Amino acid sequence: MEAKKEIIEAFQLHNHFIIISHQNIDGDGLGSMLATFFFLKEEGKESFMVQDEAIPYFYEFLPGKEELLTLEEFYSLNSSSERDVVIVLDCSHPDRLGRLKELCNGASLLVNIDHHPDNARFGDINWVVPDSPSSTLLVYELIKEAGVKISSDMAINLLTGFVTDTGGFQFVDMDSRLLQVVEDLINSGASLAQIMRYAFNFRRLEALKLLGRALDHLFYDEDFRFSVIYLTKEDFEACGAQEEDSEGIVDYGLYIPGAELSLFFKEVEDGSFRVSLRSQEERDILPIAHYFGGGGHHKAAGFKIEGDFPRVKEEVLSVVRKFLSNPSSLTEEVKKESAGRNT
Repeated sequence: MEAKKEIIEAFQLHNHFIIISHQNIDGDGLGSMLATFFFLKEEGKESFMVQDEAIPYFYEFLPGKEELLTLEEFYSLNSSSERDVVIVLDCSHPDRLGRLKELCNGASLLVNIDHHPDNARFGDINWVVPDSPSSTLLVYELIKEAGVKISSDMAINLLTGFVTDTGGFQFVDMDSRLLQVVEDLINSGASLAQIMRYAFNFRRLEALKLLGRALDHLFYDEDFRFSVIYLTKEDFEACGAQEEDSEGIVDYGLYIPGAELSLFFKEVEDGSFRVSLRSQEERDILPIAHYFGGGGHHKAAGFKIEGDFPRVKEEVLSVVRKFLSNPSSLTEEVKKESAGRNT
């Protein structure tokens, strides 16, 4: 049976659900959770959304956000003895769930809905569609297939995930089908102008100061046509900024004419950097992320790396230049390392 139909049948059969997504939640993960929550509510099901971190302030406009529970709040409220169905959205691997991973262990059924090409297929039911621009579009398909009318609350969350995961439609080839989906969601109550304003143009003063420091650090390699941006803990502290204030900074590296790839190094702990990668045109950067143990999409990926910044930067840029010179060689190295880990 097709995975989508299996999921709809599971939703009809069961009554208790837990909805979760990945750490460092983004608009797609959050929008998928909230839309699924409203969908199940419409079907008369009991569901809990568990998110163990505060959501970024620029997503505070999303309807349903007040229903999000911490892990401790969930345990205190969920007194049912019935084992729950756990729905994991927009998450390529259980390790990306953080503490929420423990919720999967006691699930009566684990449903995995995602669009990352490197998804580990860890669910009892896996609906993974790498060609989908966002996970919210998969939730949209589920709702339509189930014959449920899309409410305004669903529409706002669904369109937010689509808009944010495609960079305001920059990283997807918009065809007539996708435009029809957008039209349907707008007709159902979503405001594209509101979503664009909050998701991309609603930033704290501290975030703008942080952007200035990041752009001061920008470096462009003309030979290999890639940009490098970085922020250290000192940069965040000097601006009074939080990690969420760096949202979208990686995209600035692609604004340079001719740039094919942008790298953004962000120090998240002493000696620990989260590296975000973005590309345009047909440049597939996922092998770079895989090489360093990360993942993501073909044009938007990332990984975490330990070490002092000069060494980390040198190591990563060496691999990037090697990849840009001969992409197939790095892909083969990743395959060999993966095969070695699985033997």
